[in-house]
Parts: sequence; structure tokens; C-alpha cells
Amino acid sequence: MSKQITKILRVSLFLFLPGIALAQHQKPELPYNASLVTLQPEAGTGNPAFQPSATIRGMKALSDGKVYLVSTDDKSLSAYQGNRLVWKANVVEACPTIVGQHKIRKVTLSPKTLFVVVGTRTFAEVDAATGKIVVADVQRN
Repeated sequence: MSKQITKILRVSLFLFLPGIALAQHQKPELPYNASLVTLQPEAGTGNPAFQPSATIRGMKALSDGKVYLVSTDDKSLSAYQGNRLVWKANVVEACPTIVGQHKIRKVTLSPKTLFVVVGTRTFAEVDAATGKIVVADVQRN
């Protein structure tokens, strides 16, 4: 009887171990839709920027691999490193006065700061490492 149990255990290990090994090497699911993220263009093409739309919600930076993503309500900006949320900032709420629609219209990446256009003439500067909103003001002409 113990020989049968040993044989069953060997067969079960032989069948289940490859499945367990494959499951461990699968990539975790991303918390955002990767098809809506564009890659930052190569250096030398000016400051990389994107405008949130139905087909583009964010951009992956070449420098650090972070994905900067605008929420579906166009009010918040988030940064992801792989599948981990690094920070989230409600940019629209941080702006004291907004001229035009209360939504993020454009995000421009630079090495240390994200420049965010909100509404028509309102802008914010967000620290790329922490998500802290450094400046939020209205452009004066």
C-alpha cells in the first residue's frame, strides 16, 4: 500500500510541478490598460507630451520607466513603476483658479518635473519623483 502512495505522489509531483513553475514566471496584471499608454519618443524631439483622449491616457518615460497616467475623469495624475502605484495627485483640485474646463488637457514630461495644463490657461508643475504639486497658477498674458 505504501508503494502505491509513493507512486501516486511521484506522478502527481511530475504533473503539477511544471504548472507551478510556469505560474510563478507569469507577469502580474497591470492596474491600467497598457494599450492606452504611449512610449516617450527618443531624445532630441523636444519635450515629450501627451493629451489625454479615448486612445491615449498616459506615457511611459524612457529615463526611469515610470508610466504617468491621467485618470478617466481627467482630474488626477498617477505614476506607476511596473504594476505598483508610486503616487497619485489630484491636479485639478490643487489649482486655485481654473479658466475653462476643469480637466487635464496636456502633460509634458521633463526629467524632474511634469508640466500639466489644466483648463485653458491654468497650469501646474508636479514633482515627478513624489507627485507633490510644486506650482499651481493661472498663466497671465
